[in-house]
Amino acid sequence: MTSKIGVLKKNAIKAGVWYTISNFLVKGVTFLTMPIFTRIMSEYDVGMFSNITSWFSILAIVTTFEIYSSVNLARFDYKEKLDEYISSSLLLGTLLTLVFYVIVLIFHGAFESLFMMDLRTINIIFIYLLFYPAVQMFQIRNQIRYNYRPVVIVSIISAVVSSVFSILLTLFASNALEGRIYGYFIPLIIIAIVLYIYLLRQGHTISKKYWRYALAISFPLIWHLLASYLLNSADKIMITDLISPDANALYTVPYTASLVVSVLWASMNSAWSPWAYDRMKHDDSRGLQKAVRPYIFFFLTVVFIFMLVAPEILYVMGGEVYMQAKYIMPPVMIAYIFQFIYSLYVNIEFYHKKQFWIAIGTIIAALTNVGLNAIFIPMFGYVAAAYTTLVGYALLFLIHFMFVKKIKCTYLYKTSFFVKVILLSLLFGGVCLFAYSLDVLRHAIIVLIAIVALVLIVRNREATKQLIKTRSFGSLNRVNKGKK
Repeated sequence: MTSKIGVLKKNAIKAGVWYTISNFLVKGVTFLTMPIFTRIMSEYDVGMFSNITSWFSILAIVTTFEIYSSVNLARFDYKEKLDEYISSSLLLGTLLTLVFYVIVLIFHGAFESLFMMDLRTINIIFIYLLFYPAVQMFQIRNQIRYNYRPVVIVSIISAVVSSVFSILLTLFASNALEGRIYGYFIPLIIIAIVLYIYLLRQGHTISKKYWRYALAISFPLIWHLLASYLLNSADKIMITDLISPDANALYTVPYTASLVVSVLWASMNSAWSPWAYDRMKHDDSRGLQKAVRPYIFFFLTVVFIFMLVAPEILYVMGGEVYMQAKYIMPPVMIAYIFQFIYSLYVNIEFYHKKQFWIAIGTIIAALTNVGLNAIFIPMFGYVAAAYTTLVGYALLFLIHFMFVKKIKCTYLYKTSFFVKVILLSLLFGGVCLFAYSLDVLRHAIIVLIAIVALVLIVRNREATKQLIKTRSFGSLNRVNKGKK
């Protein structure tokens, strides 16, 4: 039994490491190809493609009901029949998407105006949506079983092939935007169809019992996921609608550059949260408070350096024309610092099974963000969207703090420490905005941050070692829970 647990632990650690690596590689393809697209496409085309992908992400939530999100729970209730559950749920997702597709085709004129795209583009998006859940279910199915190789392979192939075809078709098509659309979606559609057929052959089952289960799990999550996406990307759609696709391009390029910080947060949180749950189980507030300091300091160091080198990043990713948009990066990156901190409180809410509170908080923040965008984007232009995003994430921090305070668990972390981090971040963001016109000052600050970070790592080396081991602790904890 002990050796079996050891093997499972080893597999979990290896899988976790490879998921993180593949996540960075996939996002890295986006960062590496962005400089190419900004130079072979006009600002208008870059902005329109950003609008298209933003709408796709919204439709992926609404039209599929996020059926694939139920697989993570179904693995416990239908452990021996998971493939049957997946194939049945896959067909349900296709039927739901088909209903939405028919409605869109009937009233296509209204939807073309709403989406700001032509019918051919809408057709391509919905063809992909019909098979898109297969990709998600395939990935989840293999993650559950710690089969990291298929997950990594499919993720990397999808990113590389769609990027390569996008570049080629954009270069040689008579219409650059159409080339980008077809080059991006067609390879993904082919991959999704292959995985769709594979999953159907594995389970080949249709069951109303599975459908009821999937809807009961997935439908309540739609509102949280939709609100999360609106908080992250409604600004792109609204900039396109209220100003122009060109303005959206100026916003999208620096926003995309900032996403590397979000990827870092997601990877770090996947390691931190299982270990944090174990500390909460033992009511170890001292252990949490001791480990959270190097955890946050490392993230802050990366974010601060990114803020300082924003002009250089933008020049590489977009060229001279996008340099005027460098001022949106500090507020967007500070928003990610708020996300990083409030996720610590979200983990507490998850531990205490308060998922409904999480959804409520996200909806409030998303609606606030959309309302502020409607007011301030027409007044101050696309730059306003960066600050409304910051306000939305700051509001989420306050909401989750109040929720955790309600269940009397704020003692797990020192609130005063978080307040100091937030004030330091806001101050540093202001310094960066001022320093963008003073290169010598910026470079001096970068060197100073590197020195301070090195000193902090050395002084907190024991806590840092403990943090590095969190993925191992989290994996072992999940294995042990599974054996009980």
